[in-house]
Parts: sequence; structure tokens; C-alpha cells
Amino acid sequence: MSIPTIFDWLERFEHLRGSPAVLIVLVTATLIALFWDWRLALLALIVQYLAAGLLFTDLLDPRLSIIKILVGMFVCLILYMTARQINYGRTPYGFTTEEMARLEMTSKRYPIGRWTISRDFALRIIATVLALLLIVGITRLSTFRLPGVPDELPHINTAILILMGLGLVGLAASRDPLPAGMGLFTFLTGFELYYAALDQSIAMLVALAALNLAVALAIAYLAQARRAAWYALIDD
Repeated sequence: MSIPTIFDWLERFEHLRGSPAVLIVLVTATLIALFWDWRLALLALIVQYLAAGLLFTDLLDPRLSIIKILVGMFVCLILYMTARQINYGRTPYGFTTEEMARLEMTSKRYPIGRWTISRDFALRIIATVLALLLIVGITRLSTFRLPGVPDELPHINTAILILMGLGLVGLAASRDPLPAGMGLFTFLTGFELYYAALDQSIAMLVALAALNLAVALAIAYLAQARRAAWYALIDD
């Protein structure tokens, strides 16, 4: 696919060109949904929080938007420390190929030319493409507006749909706590962006910040518990 063709396709998103932050959200949410590499996905999540912070300034006081960004950075720090502690993305020490297959730690791979692609990644690609096509179709409807979002901020509608749609893809496409958690945080960012159009109270801001940190800690616990359960099964 040529570069001009890619940009022509991107322009199908309503108001995408008018807001660079929405374009950044689109790219980062897609990378998180695909979850090709956890480091790349985590970097995308960091950039996504920064871009979302710019979008929040259209709805909230800039000082409150900074709090959203800080909470996102703490979430990413927790996820990074968890991934490093469990050595995520690498085969656990001492596991044989048969043990990995028995615990479903590996996915069936299919040859595509000189490369191979895992079944899980292929499913992620299909789900992501379908979600993007659906979002494109919705944003092309001139009469569609999310209730509560100001009419003068149509790009907020697009950002919310991208974050929540691709966030659900990332959440549903994995049984592993870490990639599913990144999808969940993408969805939560979209939800918070929508809720900011309905309620700008400090109390709700604090509640959502606490929710994000609690979810991050829960994901960290589940990821470590899953790795510990693998070793327990092998020992048995």
C-alpha cells in the first residue's frame, strides 16, 4: 500500500486532519490492540496518555488535564515494573517445549512468505481492521454525535470511538493480564474522555484516578499470579 493511499484512508475519519491528537490516538490505540511487542505497546500507551491529555484540555481545566497525564504515567510505570519482574515476553527459565504447549504459552504459527505469524496475532489483526472499518463507518455519518459532547468539538467524538472501540479489541483478544490490561486502559481513557464532557467535578476526577491506579495494581497482581501458577503446575 503506497503512502498516499494510507493517508487517503486515514482522511476517512471525520475531523482527523483537524486534530493531530486524534491521529496520535488512532496510531497508539492500533499498536496497543495489535500488541506485537510489549515494549512498543507500553510506549504507545505512554504517548496515548499524552495525546489524550491534549484532548482533555478541550473539556477540562488544563490543570486537571495534567492530573490525567500524571495518573497515566503512574499506570505505565506499574505495568513496566510488572513486565520486568516477570520477564514478560521471554520463555520462563527451565520450561521445555512440551511444557509450554501444555500450558498454552505458545500460539500456533502460520507461514506467510519468508515470515511466520502466530494465530493470536492474526486474530488481533482481523479484529482491529474490523473495528477500524466500523469506526470509519460511524464517523462518516454526519448526524452521529455522542450525547453530551459539545457540537463544536466533533473530534472528541472520533477520539472516544477510537479509544473505546480499539480498547475493547485489545481487552477481548487476549487472556494474558498485561496485553488485556493495556486494552482496558485504552478503553478507560475513552470512557473518561466521554465522561469529562458530562461531569467536570473534582470528586469524579479523583474517583477515576483511584480506579485507574487500582486497576493497574490488580493487573500487576494477576500477571505475577499467572506466572507463579505456571511454575506451580510444572512442579506438580
